[in-house]
Amino acid sequence: MKILILMTNSATLTLSTGEKHASGFWAEEFVLPYQIFKQEGYEVDVATIGGLAPSVDKTSIDPNFMPYVRPVGSQVDDSEQAKEFIKFIEASSDLKKPLNLDDFTKAQIASYDGIFLSGGHGAMQDMPKSDAMTQLFRWAIELDKPIAAVCHGGSGLLALRTPEGRWPFEGYRMTCFSHEEELVTPIAGMLPFILQFEIERLGGIYEKANVIWGSHVVEDRNLVTGQNPYSSDAVAKAFAKKLNKVKVPA
Repeated sequence: MKILILMTNSATLTLSTGEKHASGFWAEEFVLPYQIFKQEGYEVDVATIGGLAPSVDKTSIDPNFMPYVRPVGSQVDDSEQAKEFIKFIEASSDLKKPLNLDDFTKAQIASYDGIFLSGGHGAMQDMPKSDAMTQLFRWAIELDKPIAAVCHGGSGLLALRTPEGRWPFEGYRMTCFSHEEELVTPIAGMLPFILQFEIERLGGIYEKANVIWGSHVVEDRNLVTGQNPYSSDAVAKAFAKKLNKVKVPA
């Protein structure tokens, strides 16, 4: 029972202004899914493009910033959670020496029960440009492997095309970080693309929570997606539940 977590290796995001904006992976979108998958009994591997150690987005472990990426009124001890995230990240051998995504074969992908795309704005920098990542997902689709993505992790699916030149997830219901949420970030109006709009342009049926920053998970066929950082717990649990159903005959 194995899950492969794919992460950005980029510590920055190049904005439309040319500025290199400090970024990376979002702590909550890696730590909570990893912990949930392990609790469910899965072996977990972590891979990045080139096998480079990923960098955490510093704002995702800043207790002064963390309240702004969850719904108003939610009760979280940000100082304690930030400490837990930092402790977990610093102790993670998977983050220090991730597998090299470029080296994967179809046989290796066949050995996993599912593939999970972690998010963070850094994912917009390297994931859509990686031929190796696109090939990995071609194999995953051919092998009928369940796929999940949280927040900007869905960027890793954008370059996929069928032999007819269409997006494999055209007509799927899904979610990702919303344009509404992008508009209240410090880099609003400077992003290289808006993931929600790209999904809609390619034919995905986009859905989002009723309130900004609310947890929202969408499951359609073999694809499970979570909207934002606050959806990390729910999307990981939904993915684990789906994988457990796949493993256990009805």
